[in-house]
Amino acid sequence: MTAQGDKIGIIGGGLMGSGIGEVCARAGLDVVMIESTNSAAEAARARLERSLTRAAERGKLEDPSAVMARIRVTTKM
Repeated sequence: MTAQGDKIGIIGGGLMGSGIGEVCARAGLDVVMIESTNSAAEAARARLERSLTRAAERGKLEDPSAVMARIRVTTKM
């Protein structure tokens, strides 16, 4: 995390990494998630979107797109 505590970097967007990223983004932090390939990055992004959509359908989250806007999935360090 940065000195201000407003950003977090995660290496790997698998089940655990995407879950950590989602929790952090829902708490208001900006998240950078780094994956090794474009296909892995797309899979991580899709996993996050599905999870946020399910949370919204269950009434646990108002705006999944606002949370997703705080997450950047990339293959570049």
